[in-house]
Amino acid sequence: MGFDLNDGFRLGLKEAGLSDIEIFSDNTGFGDDLQTTHSKAEKLIMSDDVDLIVAYMTSLNAEPLYDLAKVSGKPFLFLDAGMEIFEATPIQNCYHITLQGLHASYLTGINAGETSKKIIAATSFYDGGYRGPWALMEGMKKKDSTTVGNFVSVFQPKEFSIDSFLSLIQESGAEAVTACFSMYLSELFMRELKIHSPLSTSLPFYCTPFMAEEIWLEKSDFPGGTFHTIVPWATDLDNPAQSVMKDSLEKNKNKQANIFSLLGWEAAYAAAQILSEGITSLDTWSFESPRGTLKFHPESHCSYAPLYNGFIEEGENGKSKLRTTDSIEISAEEHHEIFSWQLNGEYTRWRNNYFCI
Repeated sequence: MGFDLNDGFRLGLKEAGLSDIEIFSDNTGFGDDLQTTHSKAEKLIMSDDVDLIVAYMTSLNAEPLYDLAKVSGKPFLFLDAGMEIFEATPIQNCYHITLQGLHASYLTGINAGETSKKIIAATSFYDGGYRGPWALMEGMKKKDSTTVGNFVSVFQPKEFSIDSFLSLIQESGAEAVTACFSMYLSELFMRELKIHSPLSTSLPFYCTPFMAEEIWLEKSDFPGGTFHTIVPWATDLDNPAQSVMKDSLEKNKNKQANIFSLLGWEAAYAAAQILSEGITSLDTWSFESPRGTLKFHPESHCSYAPLYNGFIEEGENGKSKLRTTDSIEISAEEHHEIFSWQLNGEYTRWRNNYFCI
């Protein structure tokens, strides 16, 4: 992930006309040690005198750095999958580029609820510690759909089993499944579905965006069945900015674009704007990204861009692939509604950054 982010960022800077930028890099690991994260950011500011800090971390880990941003006066640009809920009030010199994971999950839940009133919620032990499953259920509730069973997988490959999931299909009366898996856990889930098909795939699946992440889909067996999803970006999108990014990565790094190089690419263009006009200029700035027009909301300090309906289907050699169908335009009001979500009551969650495991 770090290599792809870095490649996208450096190549994006060059494409944006900034070829003389000096970059200082450091690694925060899983992102769950807030003292380490703070000390490394402090070192970059005090010892290296950087003009801008760009960091990949969830809002949960970014918000403790807001005080450092206030004291130092340095602008911070955070990159994130968008699978956590914000808790701190936005501050002047901190902005976020996200992949809108919760918004995509919410809309996917609405789609599931439009056709099915009884739904099984399936997630991995890892993904269940973030807000994807919660956003799916919030979307389902908009359509008066209910969860009739929950399946949570383990994270050890040797112990991975969907036996209880198969029992839910047979006994719950469910009409659909919402699925929240990422990385190798999505690969394990798809493998088990294939082994136990056709029972395991007898219901339609409505998947969170990172279950459809294309790096892992290429490794995942396609089990048959129907898999709906909504994603922030895909390699099959056709627009000029997409062509420029893909060509740059292929020519200079001999690699294909992915969502991490996309985040780095977008961060580069935002960084060019920040260094030229100041970070608050992002409030009225927009950028033609490979995923469509990316804007920042002046109240949330977060980016938003179009999302895309799609399907996971069979690709080459029996593996899975993503096919997008049409775009979903996201308004400023719709973005801010998701940003303003609050969690009530007692709850638990992981502290590490999403995609770090």
